[in-house]
Amino acid sequence: MHDTTVSLPTPIDDSQPHEAAPTRHWVIVLALVGLTAAGAAIRFIPLGIQSFHHDEVITVMRVIPGSFGHMLHEVKVSESNPPLYYVLAWGWAKAFGRDEWGIRSLSALFGALTVPLGYAIGRQLTSRRVGLVLTGLLAFNPMLIWYSQEARSYALLVFFGALSFLFFVRALDTRRGRDLALWAVASALAMGSHYFAFFAVGIEAVWLAVALRDRWKALLPALAAVGAVGASLLPLIAAQANPKHIGWIADGALSTRFYQTGVSFLIGETGHIIGEPPRVQYAVLPAIAVGLAALVVLAIGTRRERRGGALGLAVGLGVLALAGAAALVGKDYVVERNLLPALVPLAVVVALGLGAARVRLAGTLVAVALCSFWLAFDVYVTQTPNLQRLDFRGAAAALGPARAPRAIVSWRLAGDPLRWYLEDGAMHWFGGPERVREVDLVGKRVVAEGRANLPAAFRPAGVVRMGRLTIVRYVSPRPVMLHLKELATLRTGYGATNVVLDGPPASRLYLGRYAKTAPSFEVSRARAVAG
Repeated sequence: MHDTTVSLPTPIDDSQPHEAAPTRHWVIVLALVGLTAAGAAIRFIPLGIQSFHHDEVITVMRVIPGSFGHMLHEVKVSESNPPLYYVLAWGWAKAFGRDEWGIRSLSALFGALTVPLGYAIGRQLTSRRVGLVLTGLLAFNPMLIWYSQEARSYALLVFFGALSFLFFVRALDTRRGRDLALWAVASALAMGSHYFAFFAVGIEAVWLAVALRDRWKALLPALAAVGAVGASLLPLIAAQANPKHIGWIADGALSTRFYQTGVSFLIGETGHIIGEPPRVQYAVLPAIAVGLAALVVLAIGTRRERRGGALGLAVGLGVLALAGAAALVGKDYVVERNLLPALVPLAVVVALGLGAARVRLAGTLVAVALCSFWLAFDVYVTQTPNLQRLDFRGAAAALGPARAPRAIVSWRLAGDPLRWYLEDGAMHWFGGPERVREVDLVGKRVVAEGRANLPAAFRPAGVVRMGRLTIVRYVSPRPVMLHLKELATLRTGYGATNVVLDGPPASRLYLGRYAKTAPSFEVSRARAVAG
């Protein structure tokens, strides 16, 4: 009898046929281990340097402190993301705490696990060299490092999105039901991490449906499972639709936000997320390297390299295009971090160009230069406060404990971080009037009309300048009745004003006056402080 077994197609390494030699194998293993270790180190070591910003404080102060049921409720009523990250963070915080290092270490872990996926993706597409180049890009890319050090869901989104892309490519190559099943699982987890994963997963699903239409018995269950997960999240999406949470995104021009996304993908969050204009000058050299890599794939790439580039561009640019189309029909959530599902597929295109068979040494040198630049920039960020999140921890230390009832005037996204670091009963001012003896303005500048709006009893009592933040203190010899609207007109230089009451007396007043209208987590905090 004739053997009718048909071997399944596997990736053809048409660029480096001699790679399997034992000596070269160990070099590759050592390089992969070294890059993965370096990527983990640059994520874990600086975890506690920067203080929490607003979104992270929402995670640690509002969403995960209570019971499991309380966490799920808060995700529904106060968040705009799926629940997977919060479920994991709730358990993680029980073991490692809610300080900066403890809670961020969950994101750092997923960020570090993303790095070796680069080798698997590049090897599956073309060659080991492309895999190592992609591993280096994922290890040192400043945008990926930034969100590997944030107590939010973005590191999970990138990890499961990269895993989904890997099994998407493998399923196209092997046509096996097992790889389709693994793609479905990874895609479901990506969608459970962030809603923008729907765009990447949708593109992959359509591509698989066309390319593997003759494998429908294995394909349909995978597509059905992914569709079922997406459908199950629709009620939560409807419940979370709240302009107060994400309505601010559409305030800026759409074209500007896409431009800022490009800059952030190249050098990380140096712009509005830290209250500054984007540092475009740092993105010039990475942009040149990326442009050269794309040109190589287009002009002299092999068939497999161009095919891999097409897959990366289809998913990466497809995410951007679908997000832009949604914005044009009124669902405008285009902001850099939401577009992270596009970053790994686009990095695939860069790795294919720099690791291409026909550029070899030149491409390797450019890849090493790009990774070295990124690594130097990553270290530079850890030493440069003006490239970091605003120092709310330092601001709270400069404010010190309340010596008398006081009002802390900042801006909308500063109120919760200041309250977190003060930990002495500070809480949002929901109404008025209140008697205070001290007013502290926290912002990047305090303009003249801010002083004029305070009653004459308040006198300047000191100024503290700390990086981009300035604290101006006013005190009165006696308690003065102030209304919220009086303080809301003060200028901090960062937009809409936020006012916080501070000191134990404020906790007791708060419980008596605002408990019926305040969120439950506010009341719990006030009761804990008031004893």
